[in-house]
Amino acid sequence: MADPGIGTYVRYWLHYGNLASSFFKQYGSARKVRDDYEKQVIQSLQTNGMEKAIIQTHQGTIRVAEKREPNPLTLAKIEELLHAYYRQRGGKDETVDILSFIRANRGYTTAKTLRQSATPPPAGNGRALPPT
Repeated sequence: MADPGIGTYVRYWLHYGNLASSFFKQYGSARKVRDDYEKQVIQSLQTNGMEKAIIQTHQGTIRVAEKREPNPLTLAKIEELLHAYYRQRGGKDETVDILSFIRANRGYTTAKTLRQSATPPPAGNGRALPPT
């Protein structure tokens, strides 16, 4: 006999999944608008020769700053950097061997999760189908 609370848990899971999705979309939209305004403020300050200005607000101060972010370190980027390293150093290029080793020994973590699909449930007695 299935737990009678499972229906409630599933409804809550669906509700909070939809809520999280909605918040994520709103966050993305708000972030894009904020970034657009940031570009406009910086451009306006640069146009008026006020790039070093400090703007006072009720929440503190705002100033133009340099933001430095490293490029993503993907396997393709690592391969590119290793090829450059071996070209600069000279000698045998071991990039392919190193990347083969990394890919073979990378490892994964596995966890149980619920996955929703848009297909309707099968007609019948209301029981779930056995796992495939």
